[in-house]
Amino acid sequence: MSTENFFAELKRRNVYKVAITYFVIAWLLVEIAAMALPALEAPAGVLTGVIVLFAIGFVLAVFISWSFEATPEGLKRTENVPPNAPLPTWSRRKYASFVIAVAALAGALQAYQFCRRR
Repeated sequence: MSTENFFAELKRRNVYKVAITYFVIAWLLVEIAAMALPALEAPAGVLTGVIVLFAIGFVLAVFISWSFEATPEGLKRTENVPPNAPLPTWSRRKYASFVIAVAALAGALQAYQFCRRR
């Protein structure tokens, strides 16, 4: 498989979208954990554990997005789905709006935490 075909296949299987969405949501959840864990008097290592779990989950999410397709009938192995089968997808605008909104929320939480420390 050539490099060009590989990247086209990543795009077709929505691996990029899954990776970006997972990263942004994980970032938001880490920011929430960073604010909540001190209030709960959790040990410092808990936040590190949360980050490690999200890193492991990232690898799993990318693997699953490569190996499976979301069809109207549910998840199916990629090799069991015809290449021209219609797959559910978000419009670019809806996807971009979602990612920007979650990133803005995570950024706002990070800014709040930064200002609170001062």
